[in-house]
Amino acid sequence: MRPPRRHAKMVGWFDPRVLVQTAIHMAAANVFGRHSDSRLIEALASQPQEAFDYSGGELWLDYVADLGDGWNSTHAIAEALARPDLEVRAKAGGPLEATRSGRVLIFGGDEVYPWPSRDAYAWRTEWPYQTAFDAHGTRPDLFAVPGNHDWFDSLVAFSRSFCRPERGFAGCRTQQTRSYFALRLPAPWWLVAIDLQLGAELDEPQVQYFRRVAAQMDPAAQVVLCVPEPQWLLAESYPLHETYGGGVLHALEHEILQRPVRAFVSGDWHHYRRHENAEGVQKIVSGGGGAFLHPTHAPRTRDLSGGFRERAVYPDRAISRRLAWRNLAFPKLNPRSLVLPAVLYALSAWFASASLGPRDLASFGATAAASLAAALRDPVNGLWLLGVIGGFVFFTDTHKRWYRIIGGVTHAVAHLFAALVLAWIAARFTTEWLALPFGSVLQLLLAGALTFVLGGVVGGVLLGIYLLVSVQVFGRHSNEAFSSLRIEDYKQWLRMHFAADGTLTLYAIGIDRVARRSPRDARATAPHLIEKVVLQR
Repeated sequence: MRPPRRHAKMVGWFDPRVLVQTAIHMAAANVFGRHSDSRLIEALASQPQEAFDYSGGELWLDYVADLGDGWNSTHAIAEALARPDLEVRAKAGGPLEATRSGRVLIFGGDEVYPWPSRDAYAWRTEWPYQTAFDAHGTRPDLFAVPGNHDWFDSLVAFSRSFCRPERGFAGCRTQQTRSYFALRLPAPWWLVAIDLQLGAELDEPQVQYFRRVAAQMDPAAQVVLCVPEPQWLLAESYPLHETYGGGVLHALEHEILQRPVRAFVSGDWHHYRRHENAEGVQKIVSGGGGAFLHPTHAPRTRDLSGGFRERAVYPDRAISRRLAWRNLAFPKLNPRSLVLPAVLYALSAWFASASLGPRDLASFGATAAASLAAALRDPVNGLWLLGVIGGFVFFTDTHKRWYRIIGGVTHAVAHLFAALVLAWIAARFTTEWLALPFGSVLQLLLAGALTFVLGGVVGGVLLGIYLLVSVQVFGRHSNEAFSSLRIEDYKQWLRMHFAADGTLTLYAIGIDRVARRSPRDARATAPHLIEKVVLQR
């Protein structure tokens, strides 16, 4: 492929353009994707697909999810896993573990951000990986599971990138012709990767495919199940959400495969987290492939139903809590986003000032009382306030209605109050300090401009404080509070070794600080072992 002219930067999730286009893509995917399932069309139109055989001898396999964001973070993981031999040690010390680059590479979901297209896959994902593979001469067989971001175009770009074996990806061989697959691994192991679309049920062709795969399995077969999202964690955070109850995974394990799943592996949450029950079943989130970091201290999911207890997280909670304080610098970290509160504050001030007279500026109390009376008297003014409050209530992240109402209303009132304060200050400044007649065109334009500029900064600060309090105190808004930070460090992937005797060893490998601009970045840290988990057959 032809090299891009520049390296990709981390996505600015609060940039107005990104917010609008992501909302459009998400709405279209939910409306049209659910009524025209591309998996069905894909299954009917593509060549037949059987299980892929990697059962001879031992096997090294790499699993990386949530990649294709900024160059620095995506390439750092690609470069580390492409090294033919990699020795890692835990930061606390211990033995040096010798690992090898995987013969198979699994992309576990969300292969590109913020939305899929041919150019986005090439620029944000394929180019960093091809650069790393070319440098080290490694060429693993590549398989990919679609995540929710891959589904934003109903899987069109994903299918073109990963489901056309004649094309390949990043110089690697691709073999799958559908968005799901199964790998026969050294006995007794199988790897099964499913596609849940946008939290939907398994479609019928997928069910039939895995029934055929199950018929090939030995009665003692043990399964590693790759899923697009960690439903075991989502069910704890959103217990009322109908798609997070775990029914799909239970049906797949007990009714379709009819084999026990020893390890559930997922991305979607951009960090590392492992839960284990008394029988040694693993539930692992490994989503540190390149996207912005998610917090590990929120939501609070130490214990899960079924006796699963948390055994490891990366980065640790102390680091996660410390990083969250960066939200106090929200305006600096997200300068393009400030246009949104600026517009909100300017419009709110405009509606409020339309009914004010010079006497109403004597004190802030008088201004507030007159503005409230105007909102109750003027339907347009009142509807604007209700619309603003409703928008903040909708934005609030919780499954509890009372929390959503109280949190959303409080957040909205804080911004409306700040907008009124700024409008009052701007009006007093232009009429008293600049001696402009109240209500004159120049006075209104200057006051509006001041409210707009100051509103962007003040609104950004208030949003940062709201996100900080939400994630630190209530364990909510983990996605928004950390997407605003665009942290490209603390990345990781999962390396698996399937031994010939049936032992599976899992190596969770992390990089605390990825290289900036150049691999020679002196502050970049080497890959280290987060933890090692051994599963006997």
